[in-house]
Amino acid sequence: MKNLDRRKKLLVIGIDSATFDVMMPLIAAGKLPHISNLIENGCWGKLRSTIPPVTPPAWVSFMTGKNPGKHGVFDFYVSPSYGYTRPVWNSKYIKAKTIWKLLSEKGITSGVVNLPMTFPPEKIKGFVIPGVQYSFDGGDFCHPPELMEEIRTKVGEYRVMYGDMESLYTNNLDKLLKEWRDIFEVRRKTILYLIEKKQWDVFMPVFYSIDTMQHHFWKFFDSNHTLYNPGLASKYGNIIPEFYGKIDSAIGDILQSIGEDITVLILSDHGAGPEEESFSINNWLCKNGFLHFKKSLSPLWMYRLPHLCYKVLRRMKFKGISWTVPLDQLKALGKIIDPREGLDIPSFVDWEKTLAYGGNHTEQGIYINLRGREPLGIVEKGNEYEKVRGMIIEKLRNVRDSQTHKPIDIEIYKKEEIYHGPYLYEAPDIFVEMKGGRCLMQKEIYHREIFYRPNKTSGTHRMDGIFILKGEGIHKNHYIKGARIIDVAPTILFLMGLPVPEDMDGKAIVDAFEEEYLRKNTVEMIPSTEHEVMTGEGVMNQKETEKMKKALRDLGYFG
Repeated sequence: MKNLDRRKKLLVIGIDSATFDVMMPLIAAGKLPHISNLIENGCWGKLRSTIPPVTPPAWVSFMTGKNPGKHGVFDFYVSPSYGYTRPVWNSKYIKAKTIWKLLSEKGITSGVVNLPMTFPPEKIKGFVIPGVQYSFDGGDFCHPPELMEEIRTKVGEYRVMYGDMESLYTNNLDKLLKEWRDIFEVRRKTILYLIEKKQWDVFMPVFYSIDTMQHHFWKFFDSNHTLYNPGLASKYGNIIPEFYGKIDSAIGDILQSIGEDITVLILSDHGAGPEEESFSINNWLCKNGFLHFKKSLSPLWMYRLPHLCYKVLRRMKFKGISWTVPLDQLKALGKIIDPREGLDIPSFVDWEKTLAYGGNHTEQGIYINLRGREPLGIVEKGNEYEKVRGMIIEKLRNVRDSQTHKPIDIEIYKKEEIYHGPYLYEAPDIFVEMKGGRCLMQKEIYHREIFYRPNKTSGTHRMDGIFILKGEGIHKNHYIKGARIIDVAPTILFLMGLPVPEDMDGKAIVDAFEEEYLRKNTVEMIPSTEHEVMTGEGVMNQKETEKMKKALRDLGYFG
């Protein structure tokens, strides 16, 4: 490979949860002029996410170019091998080298802003301001540590994210909107400040606000949604387009700041679409004999007791209560929020009789209660494991819709059918997609029906994110097919004139490049890069986990 001119820079813009399903109508209406220009003068296409399409495995797969079986991240939470009530992990848990580390080792300076799953920040050549899954105070939030004080002084009070219970459970969304508009504006100014004041060869800012807006406002945006309310839609129906417009405007500011000769890559970790139904996976497993509950604790989840009962039990250190509604919010939310939402489900399961259980809703998976992996596993590896898993899959294929009584649209994957690598052992044993992503498996156990209407978010994720690339040697107005999120890291290495490690699962997206460019620049491979992570490294302690869980709950990510 002929080394590219090191003075050429690369701008990588992440738009968490962005989807062409929303963008294309806005582009057609002239509402996203800067993104439209990039598409017209570059190449674009759908970007296939991970299964399931959720923030942690998707962004980590982007950062490493590897599938989750190789980097070990399947959810916001660590493997059940650490316990049924699982801690949250941090960036030290990632079991593969990131693109930023690889670039840094080659002397390339990177700037990373608001990229999820990057706390604590790696000590790279450049700077890092971590994104979602950061919820702590302290001087070492950023790399270098003094950077945040500089941002506060020169730009303003920087915040990573915001969420609250009221906006999650009710239609009182004005405070959420104000907070995210403020967060967005400071983020935009921060990005522009860093572009101008700091040295960088590769710069990656991520805009996260779209994800929160689509989770909360889809039912007002989409007139076909089962929860669509024309009255509220008149107030909130334009919020999702508004934030796409804000991001487009910010991209325009960024492009004006960096000049025309810089290659620009835009991607999202996954797409988005409506969420209209829930499937009570643990109750279904119980009904079919795969999961058993402790009978002595059944009144706590079978009957809705007063909030104060659960608060007293939690104060008495009963482990079955993970969280309760704060006292100062009981008057406003006590009737709306069922106190059983805060139950710690593993505490109610009779593990000595249980063959399988549902993972977190961000996993959309089922775990076999495997001896040697789970703390109280009873299913033996080998034939018994395959027999139990096979029976669950067979029964899932026969699940019928609660309204039509017809078999539902369902995709079921054994984990080894979609992933591979040394950490596959820790993944859910079965992954499930129901009704094209409109129906999500939920682990709560208090619902009487197997299928029920979701009571929090109305939008969720989809498999197809976005990919846009513009620059010298890139096709113009060219649609590419088959791009995957694991292909972006090797594409970045290729763009920067660097070889691609052989153990990356992704491939450089050469279809994006003109023939003349490919004649002068070939994709070269190098031996695999070693990256050792000790057992237990990157696992948050109880205090950190509880703080992070609250932040994730307020966004709608219940674990």
